[in-house]
Amino acid sequence: DYEYYKTKMLPAKKDKDERVLLAEDQVWMESSSDSDQEINTNMVFMAQIEKVLSYSETSSSSADDKISE
Repeated sequence: DYEYYKTKMLPAKKDKDERVLLAEDQVWMESSSDSDQEINTNMVFMAQIEKVLSYSETSSSSADDKISE
């Protein structure tokens, strides 16, 4: 009985446990990927906002210069 367990059941249990871990790793990697994508999207959005604000400040400064002349 012990030999059967050791040679047949233990490897099967180990394989099943590894599959569970692989599935958990896959879920974690997918959620991390979603999180990374969201962070990247936010960073691009913030960079675009900074460009608009910078352009807006430059345009405003030019308009102020023309008004003061």
